Amino acid sequence: MRIAIAGAGDIAKYLVEELLAASHEVVVLSRSLKPWFERPDISFRPTDYSVPSLVATLEDCDGLISALLDYTLGSVTAHLALLEACQKSPKCKRFIPSEYGGNIDLYPNSPEFYYANHEPVRQALRAQRDVMWTLFNMSWLSDYFVSASSRYIKDIGDFHPVNFETGVITIPGTGEELISFTAARDAAAAMARLIDQDNWEATTFVCGETTTWNSVANLLAKYGRDMEVRYVSLESLKDTIKRGQPGEDDVIAAQYAEFSLTGGAILPQEKVERQREQYFKGLKIRSLEEFVQDAERSPGTTV
Repeated sequence: MRIAIAGAGDIAKYLVEELLAASHEVVVLSRSLKPWFERPDISFRPTDYSVPSLVATLEDCDGLISALLDYTLGSVTAHLALLEACQKSPKCKRFIPSEYGGNIDLYPNSPEFYYANHEPVRQALRAQRDVMWTLFNMSWLSDYFVSASSRYIKDIGDFHPVNFETGVITIPGTGEELISFTAARDAAAAMARLIDQDNWEATTFVCGETTTWNSVANLLAKYGRDMEVRYVSLESLKDTIKRGQPGEDDVIAAQYAEFSLTGGAILPQEKVERQREQYFKGLKIRSLEEFVQDAERSPGTTV
């Protein structure tokens, strides 16, 4: 199948590699060509993300995966245009939008800043029957637990509890709350497997491991990352959110941390296992330690 990827960021790099590994043809859509994507085994097509532009770029594609990352309402505009382009396309009738969150079956508004720029797209998808779709989720990325040279994913500083630059892990709550983790490459491999299957469900989940932040700190220490551990309470996070304005960095960071405490970061394990058997049988989804071990064995290789 010829699969288009909307966006040319970090997640798109994993998608390119895993779609090619699954023998798909790959088309990358973006406003401008980034150096990493200048390669002979993919097709790059510029777009301004207007519906006419997208319809033209998707004309010969069989499916579309969005790798767009935008926390503003611009994400809604772009994704509604992607959906409309698929509806108008003669053959591009499979669409995985950029969801990539937690347990949205039970917590559709977690993390809090996700709701406004995701829910309108979810509603538009549910309201139509022309395009097959699923909301794909993997909760927290495992990638932030290895060196930058072992991943495409860029550091996000204090938006993530683990900050290698400062040597501090800022753990929400007691650190014993359960949360789910998945490596970006494994999620991309799962999407590459899913894209040419039928009978999608409204939500799809993959999970490498469900554990705790305290266990993460112990794992990092085991592999030589002996970091200072600090704790921040849910009450303190709520106070930061209350005092700030939506979209401010401190507020988004607090909402990310709150995500670990309110249930949304725990993927539904029964559904994870059922879908693993249904869609991803035989596909290796690594645990945190397996992922860290891969990085240790192959320094400088993107794992």
